[in-house]
Amino acid sequence: MNNLKKIGLTALGTALVSSSAVAGSLDVTGTAGITYVGNSGADNGGSKLTQKTTISFTGSAELDNGFTVSYYNNMAGRTQVNYNAHFDVDMGDAGTLRFASNGTSGNGAVGSWDDKTPAANEESWDIKGGGGETGPVSQQTGDDSFIYTNKALMDGVEIKLNYKPSESGANDSTTGAGIAFTGVEGLNIGAAMEDNNTTADATVENTVFYATYAMDAFTIGFQANESDSQTANSDTEFEAWGVSYAVSEDISISYGSSTVEFESGASKSDQEADAIGVSWTNGSMSITASRHSIDNVAGTPTDDRDATEVNLTFAF
Repeated sequence: MNNLKKIGLTALGTALVSSSAVAGSLDVTGTAGITYVGNSGADNGGSKLTQKTTISFTGSAELDNGFTVSYYNNMAGRTQVNYNAHFDVDMGDAGTLRFASNGTSGNGAVGSWDDKTPAANEESWDIKGGGGETGPVSQQTGDDSFIYTNKALMDGVEIKLNYKPSESGANDSTTGAGIAFTGVEGLNIGAAMEDNNTTADATVENTVFYATYAMDAFTIGFQANESDSQTANSDTEFEAWGVSYAVSEDISISYGSSTVEFESGASKSDQEADAIGVSWTNGSMSITASRHSIDNVAGTPTDDRDATEVNLTFAF
């Protein structure tokens, strides 16, 4: 994306590792567009158009010891609500430490890798405009978390750790860890675990595993997750697969399918979803679309839906 504006900054003080920072920069980028959503759900039917606007601020500066400090803040929606924000310290071969104040920036390995199946637009289970569906895992919220990432320990290996301190109403801190391997051309496999303690007396143990393989224009992926909760009849198992094909450098198509199985005592039916997607890019403009069919939304046998999403986006 082209920068709208670059403003010179001077970082003051000796805030980190007893080292001063040299002059940095702040880049401002943005997107504008329109999203169409149609959903057949009884409470979410009809269609609607929504303006899609984001403004992103990215700042960075280098410390005397070679570390790089960067900041990201993303504002989205009609009222430009703060959607994602984080603060990174890049320590070179020692890895990167992030403090995420809100949004998906705070996702650890479980949240980042909850569904890695290829999709040209949305994942099969994600019925935009309706909501209420059961997703891949009961992951932690992304607010006020530390995430450590290191890709330099071994070629083709990525380590990711996350920590969210205990807060009011929570039993304990939330911790997670994951490892991914990309040492074989086209192959990407990863696994992660997390003890989600963000709700008192309702610890959720999450595990995720994924594998994707890209060969020429095709990419295929598989996902298998589990959420084991202390809350009675709240365990889930998630399985998904997907395939995408790059028709050209600008056009891709995809198909994906997923199933959520609920604990036997929950008296729920399996949530089953399928989706086809397409994306087209032309310079700074992109169009993405997907058509979803989902049965037994959140395990409710009487709730079957079809959903369509179309996005027109311009990047600046």
